[in-house]
Amino acid sequence: MAASFDFDKNELIEAVSRRTNDYVVIHDFSTGLTKIPEEMKSTFGFSTDTPKNFFETWMKLMHDEDIENINISSNNIKRGISDTHDVEYRVRDKVGGWVHFRERGEVIRDGMGKPSLYFGTISNIGRKDHIDSITGLPKKREFESRIKLCIAEKKQFGIMILNIDNFKNINALYGRDFGDMALRSIGQSIVKCLPNKCSAYRLDSDEFGIIFVDALKSDIKQVFTNINNRTSDQHEYNGHKYYCTVSAGCCKYSEDNSGSFDMLVANSHSALDIAKAKGKARVIFHDPKLTEIRSRELRMTELLHDSIKHNFKGFEVHCQPQVYADSGFIKGGEALLRWKCDEYGPVSPVEFIPILEKTGMIAPVGKWVFDESVRICAKCIKYNPDFKMSINVSYVQLLDDSFLSFIDKSMHRHGVLAKNIIVEFTESCFIEERGIVFEAFENIRKKGIKIAMDDFGTGYSSLEVLKEVPADIVKIDRAFVKNIRTSNFDRTFIKFVVELCHDVGIEVCLEGVEREEEYKIVLPMRIDFIQGYLFGKPLDENTFSEKFLNVS
Repeated sequence: MAASFDFDKNELIEAVSRRTNDYVVIHDFSTGLTKIPEEMKSTFGFSTDTPKNFFETWMKLMHDEDIENINISSNNIKRGISDTHDVEYRVRDKVGGWVHFRERGEVIRDGMGKPSLYFGTISNIGRKDHIDSITGLPKKREFESRIKLCIAEKKQFGIMILNIDNFKNINALYGRDFGDMALRSIGQSIVKCLPNKCSAYRLDSDEFGIIFVDALKSDIKQVFTNINNRTSDQHEYNGHKYYCTVSAGCCKYSEDNSGSFDMLVANSHSALDIAKAKGKARVIFHDPKLTEIRSRELRMTELLHDSIKHNFKGFEVHCQPQVYADSGFIKGGEALLRWKCDEYGPVSPVEFIPILEKTGMIAPVGKWVFDESVRICAKCIKYNPDFKMSINVSYVQLLDDSFLSFIDKSMHRHGVLAKNIIVEFTESCFIEERGIVFEAFENIRKKGIKIAMDDFGTGYSSLEVLKEVPADIVKIDRAFVKNIRTSNFDRTFIKFVVELCHDVGIEVCLEGVEREEEYKIVLPMRIDFIQGYLFGKPLDENTFSEKFLNVS
């Protein structure tokens, strides 16, 4: 019958191990078996928690420089010179990292003086300085050391930097102690999702790092999916429910020419930033092209700041005509922001406006645009008193308590009446915090200014919003005109929206009409206004005035 430890000894060692950060080991010299804790088995790749020839295998994992001291201590025990063991050494874990231990133990001898039982504790003496007290994961310095070791040994590996999405909300709602608990839980979830040859680290604040050795891109993606699935489930602690997603940026060493630790981390952070910008809860791999895009965005952010600082240098308001659908006569125009800088030349609004919104620069720029648009409107109504200027306003601007008074001051300064101004909001803006938004809308309407809902039909709850929205004009997005010559759905959708809006007293403007055939199709639908290249592209104020207001 094979020798084994009895139940009581197994239970004893596991109980002791649970009460200490040290590894507790018991070696039976008669059987050659050593009882080790479960955590030690998994961390160092043992196939069982009662391995035979444990110390021989353990010594094979040790650093060459430390083996001599181990042999001296072990030989003293065998020769009966000493019954105690007290040595320091370094051991590689199963992913190749060095762990600094101190082992202290004592030998129990039989009646013949031969070693019978060894009881020892193996302490991670680097734990205090290198292990995060909240999550129990190795700290940032261990992350760096492990990566540098992989580089030196020319291993094929990849790194992932994970960040908890909107973690500050958890701290703000429930306090830092609750946040620490959430960090601990997420750290444990990460570890549970890691396959062999992977190691996790707590980096800064709500950021974690993972090192993958010999892993395919598909493997790394699957690990991220498993982690995000675990963390995004709803959790409960101390009566509070919470859930959170994670975003990640990755970089594979084999795909990086520089090979330095700093470059790998920088590339992973760059990919993480892109993952956040694309909507969070996703993983992005480093791509030189993406890095160029990110670098351009950062540089453009600096240039936009500089333009604002220097009296909005490079910004200009253009105007695109809006016409009455039945006659084609000018009704007004939409003010559209343009930006040109010395470094990049003219930059598309699709590129720079999201930067303004993300950085909060949209607030000062939005005021400048509004005032410039009112100024241009004052010029236009000299030649057409009924001219209406549509001005885009962002959700962020509505949160500015001074914005409504700013509207009054701007119209008063330029001598423009409320009836000549329309403010446009995207459909998504109507879906935001409705209490705050709708109150602002009502205050704007009380001034006599009309409100238009832009991009209608592209949101998730268009009809629901339309039911509650305080809009005077609905602008159907150009996406429904693009294929109108062949799409029965698009034609039906436009007719349905027009009829519905007219029944409740809302006017309709159709965007994106570019061809005569499109105009002929929509003309019978009783649309109120049309805006599109067929009737005119956005033009600077002088060209617009000359072409549409007969200003010579």
